[in-house]
Amino acid sequence: MANFVVVVDADPDRRARFIERVKPVLPPVDGLATGTCSSGNFSSAWAVDVGAPISDLADDEGAAVVWGDAIKGPASERATALELKKLWRDVDGCPPLTYDGFYAAVVYHSGFGLAVGGDILGIFPIYYYSTDDVLLVGSSPELFKYHRSFRAEFNPRGLVGILLTMHMFDGETLWRGVRRLDAGHALVWRPGSAPKEVRQFQLPVSTEYFALPFSGHVNLLDRVLDETVARHVPAGKQYSQTLSGGLDSRMIAGYLNRKGISPVAMTLGLRSDVEMRCAIPVARALGLDHAPVNVGYDQYPACAEIHAKWEHVANGFNNIMTWGVHPHLRKLAPRVIAGFMLDAVIGTSWIEKAYVQSSDALSFDAFFFYVNRWGIKPEILRTLLRKEVFGDLVDETVARIKSVYEGYSALESQRAWCFNLSHRERFHVGSMAWELSFGAWPVIPSLDRQLLEAAGGMPAATIAERRGQKELLCTRFPHLANLPLDHNSYDVEPLRPSLRRQLARYVYWRFPPIRSLERAKRNWKGEQRYYYRIYDLNGPGWIAVRKLAEPYRDRVLDLVHKDVLETVLPPPDVRLAFGDGIIEASGPKSLLGFMLWSKDHL
Repeated sequence: MANFVVVVDADPDRRARFIERVKPVLPPVDGLATGTCSSGNFSSAWAVDVGAPISDLADDEGAAVVWGDAIKGPASERATALELKKLWRDVDGCPPLTYDGFYAAVVYHSGFGLAVGGDILGIFPIYYYSTDDVLLVGSSPELFKYHRSFRAEFNPRGLVGILLTMHMFDGETLWRGVRRLDAGHALVWRPGSAPKEVRQFQLPVSTEYFALPFSGHVNLLDRVLDETVARHVPAGKQYSQTLSGGLDSRMIAGYLNRKGISPVAMTLGLRSDVEMRCAIPVARALGLDHAPVNVGYDQYPACAEIHAKWEHVANGFNNIMTWGVHPHLRKLAPRVIAGFMLDAVIGTSWIEKAYVQSSDALSFDAFFFYVNRWGIKPEILRTLLRKEVFGDLVDETVARIKSVYEGYSALESQRAWCFNLSHRERFHVGSMAWELSFGAWPVIPSLDRQLLEAAGGMPAATIAERRGQKELLCTRFPHLANLPLDHNSYDVEPLRPSLRRQLARYVYWRFPPIRSLERAKRNWKGEQRYYYRIYDLNGPGWIAVRKLAEPYRDRVLDLVHKDVLETVLPPPDVRLAFGDGIIEASGPKSLLGFMLWSKDHL
């Protein structure tokens, strides 16, 4: 992704000074190329990896820039800045056209104003801020502070959303007046008026495919995924692929193999990790070169500082280590294929996880319980946050979350599907695309209207529990279904285990001494489950981050109560106890990120 900023300002000196101030600080990491584009009252600047796809132009009438791949569909042709400058010329009558793929775009016309849009799920971050005579747009709020008209004021509503859900909610950021463009929306601005968000795309939920048998759903998904991969990953280019040991990436790898495309497979972690041991056989079976990549614990503090500075805790504070991957990606290929959010689109497990909380039916309360497990419980948050600053924002935000949830559909399962894609998946998972993009441009097949339309028209019985997705792998790529599968646990049972493996599993569960010996070996070797290891808030990497943030604890005490803060996030020499070290540590990590953000912003 590009780190970009746009300014519309009729004061030429002020506009020029702003661009000159931001240009040296634009690159979040080393080794990026910078560019600029100007026309009339409009100027833009950006920093990208040297292989990133960019199209830009400027003339006396206006300017346009496309960062990434705006795929027209149904073919794989990409929209250019020249095309968008014509198509997004006057959007008062109808919203700007939207495209598949991972991109952001801006079009400026001196007579009509400005239009800004991005991918259909809104994972390319687009923020904006306006005064009476200035409009600022960018991929991070961080750059806005360099304009003389910007006023940095803390926004309590933004922090409440982050602490409740692990990510921002309703477009509210940590700065008052700075908003993030909502998913499926474009930003439209006209001279003399305030900017407004207009809907471009709405998640397509329906009952269109409910009458089909399960086999018909699987056939439909197979056809749509095959066409999606063909559009998003045209032959003749060099690619790498994030290949975990799980279901999504091996399924994408299967479709790529069907098309004769052989990316370099990149797996994050140590060779001793369960995920790595599951990924290597997949790469071997498909004849792919394999590149293991590990971000060491010693890199966590630097990654945390970048994360806090540029992302403003909008996406939570779990995936800080992804900022350490870009140097490795640059060595592999200019584009990286990632299966981000694919399980949420065609195989979501969120529906059945929420059902666990309610024995008879899915409901908002059951769904919110699971969402909120990644944040801080409302009853704790009310005691943590100072009433004189936050008032009743906790209850107001929960009520707003319920309103948004219920507005997606009349069917409860589709409400859960839409809310999950538009929130947790968009921020927690989708944010990794921006972090990876500074090493290679992400190719994300889940950002496809045809695929979303197919999945949005299927019943929960097909997409929940990853039923359809598992059947796809077993029937279309049985050689991959026979290989060990990472379930984020030590159980790596394949979807289609061999007779020999079934026998070994029977012996394992039949004889307790074998299980005891296996547990002893695990204890001796240390944590080998990748995500449990890298997300461990008591581990060496996170202890270093906690020590880094600790000097700024006092900065937030005007907002939170000290005793409650020390209970939720104690000093780094105190070990925290969790039932689930991934989910339950997420809320304290958001607080940790906020403390680190406060160093330069509060």
